[in-house]
Amino acid sequence: MGRKHQSKQNEKENKLHQQKRKELCNLVEKLLNLTTGFFGTTNQNKLWDNHKEIIPIIKEIMSYEHSSCKEQKKSREENIENYVMWLKKHEVEFEGLEIAEFEGYEYGLKALKSFPEDTLLLTIPKQVMMTEIDCKKSYLSKLMKDDVLMHNMPNVTLALFLLFEKSKSDSFWKPYIDTLPETYSTVLYFDLEELAELKPSPTFESSLKLYTNIARQYSYLWHRINKANLPGLKNLKEIFTFENYRWAVSTVMTRQNHIQLTDFETTAFIPLWDMCNHEQGKISTDFNKEKNRGESYAKRDFKPGEQVFIFYGPRPNEDLFVHNGFVYPNNDYDYLTLTMGVSSSDPLRGLKMSLLTKLGLNYVTQYRLYKKGKIIMPELLAFIRIFNMNKDELEKWSQSGVPSDLVSSEESSAKEVGCDIDARAYTYLLTRCNILISAYKKFEVKDAESLNRKNIKLLKECEVQILEDAIEYINTKLEQFKPNA
Repeated sequence: MGRKHQSKQNEKENKLHQQKRKELCNLVEKLLNLTTGFFGTTNQNKLWDNHKEIIPIIKEIMSYEHSSCKEQKKSREENIENYVMWLKKHEVEFEGLEIAEFEGYEYGLKALKSFPEDTLLLTIPKQVMMTEIDCKKSYLSKLMKDDVLMHNMPNVTLALFLLFEKSKSDSFWKPYIDTLPETYSTVLYFDLEELAELKPSPTFESSLKLYTNIARQYSYLWHRINKANLPGLKNLKEIFTFENYRWAVSTVMTRQNHIQLTDFETTAFIPLWDMCNHEQGKISTDFNKEKNRGESYAKRDFKPGEQVFIFYGPRPNEDLFVHNGFVYPNNDYDYLTLTMGVSSSDPLRGLKMSLLTKLGLNYVTQYRLYKKGKIIMPELLAFIRIFNMNKDELEKWSQSGVPSDLVSSEESSAKEVGCDIDARAYTYLLTRCNILISAYKKFEVKDAESLNRKNIKLLKECEVQILEDAIEYINTKLEQFKPNA
């Protein structure tokens, strides 16, 4: 009786599991269709409406996947000691440095001694790096065979390989994986309210596009992994959930490096190196081909007890926010993206587009206002000049060869363009900037207690500052066009 009862119980549980699996499969298929249909969409309202359909489906998917996920792991702190031993065992050199927690940063590297500028901080042998090359040598290569997505997108390959190694208890990189953050502050972890608070920042649209793209990748890979008859992927199937995939993608976005090997470039995770946080300055990291190792040098003088930083490169806050989950307030490389174009109903569209084509701007719709230097990028200057020309002016400029003066703010070029055109152009841009600032005030962040909202608030403050600086610059230019200026 006992065996028969147990058999019926097992049969009942198996049927329930199969039913849930079928329901999950249907949800994933629905998500794939929804995200594929909107791939490449640029209409912000449609993207937002689509996102509001995506989120409930993902929540339902996560509820199914959570019930079957049994993964447990120690905290990062508990795994640090084992990680340090692993690094030393594999000849990672970091004498005078230790992993430490810093307020506002979580983990980073602390100097235990003085490091003068340009002195060697740490070296990381190629053997401990996790690269897309390692993925191609693994069992995953069978899944990747003839797969366009994984062949053309190394970030997807690396994210999947990270999950593949995470699913193995004997992975060579287990000590490294065990110290990775359990969650991130990238936009993949934002809820609807947080995403809505990004308006009117251009980051709102780029965040929606990223989320849609990752949801599409997840649903596509879910089908590939679950339908592949490859015994070596059994463990990967068990942990390939949306929660884990967005974690893996966020790990790639926040920690990937591009290294130039002997004859080709590869995307890689570089243990310990990727614990260094960002500070503006100079690039002080490189790959030594002769010694087959990564090397990091002090970008400035570091004193004992200080956090050691590296420079992530000249990237705007929009990029840092979306892909790294933080904002750098004093970012000299920051800019604000403006979307502009000539309406199809504009009676002078043909003439304007002809001039823009001569300058190679006929397909350009996004222009930049920079924080420093020449605030208005040359291409934006050319656009606002052409956009504000009358028919006679457009015909006159169309008769010349390449109207390079339109792209230049030099005094000689400005003289060729003329005060009348420039006065209209700068007035038009001034109006756009004022309208944008009003929109930012309309969508103010109400509660900045959470890290996500703090980042949103800081990002928008930086963007408003760019607009205010641009307005001040434009007003100075307009003063020059007045008769007695």
